[in-house]
Parts: sequence; structure tokens; C-alpha cells
Amino acid sequence: MAWANQEIYKEIKKLETKVLDYFVIDPEWTVRTIMIHIAGASHLYGSRLNGEPFSRFELKSTDDSEIIDELLLELNRIDQSLMKNVDREDEEVTYKTSKGEGKSTVSEILSQLIFHAGEHRAQIVAALDKHNERSINLDNYSVWSYVNSTK
Repeated sequence: MAWANQEIYKEIKKLETKVLDYFVIDPEWTVRTIMIHIAGASHLYGSRLNGEPFSRFELKSTDDSEIIDELLLELNRIDQSLMKNVDREDEEVTYKTSKGEGKSTVSEILSQLIFHAGEHRAQIVAALDKHNERSINLDNYSVWSYVNSTK
């Protein structure tokens, strides 16, 4: 997940900044908003997994020129903190939510984190595609693509 998120964000950074305002159907869910949402949700899931108290995900700037760099730094920070869980047993984790206490297993949180990001990466590419920007092919960010990139 870390690799795919970061690589796609780097590809978006290469495009004109106007793409950050592209959306599929709902204008509230722009590429910019989705990118922030992916990082924010990853922050939340990572905090739950690591037993950290709730902390709001906030960016210093949402300016076009700085947002992707800041998101890349945040994604790297989040991904590094998730590495603590590589050899962790699939135990139940208790955490606080906006609706009270929640409980999930380590594998459930990790699965949600991975699938959630993948779903929204597809949404980003769909928004770009709607505006005839087809430079990002999600097939290039599969597990196999990651494995091949490390060889």
C-alpha cells in the first residue's frame, strides 16, 4: 500500500495542478480531497493499530504547490509506523471512535487500510480519466509491480 500510494501521488505531482480539482460525480470529492482522505484515514487506522490515542490528521498547507509533498511525507511517516506490526499476532485491538469504543483484529485493520486506499486510488484515476488524463495505469501499481520494483 505504501508503495502504490506514494508512486501514484508522485505521478499526480507531475501533472498540471488543475487535476487536483478533477472529480468523477460529486464535486466535493476532488482528486485533492481524495488524496488527503487516503492519508488521513491511513493515519487513523495506523493510530488504532499502534494503540495511539486519537489525533486529528492536519496538513500545514493545502496549496497546490505544497500539498503533494506534504502528503508524501505524511504517507512515509504513517507507513514507517505501520512497519512495527509486521510480525504482530492477529490479536484484537481496542480503540476509541467517534461513536465510542471499537474492536477489530490486527488483520481487519490492515485489510481495511489496504482496501480503503485501493478503492480511493481507483476513484482518483477515474476522475483523471473523466478529464482525458490517462497517464496513470493502476495495473502498474499492483503487488506484482511492487515485487518487481524491488528486484
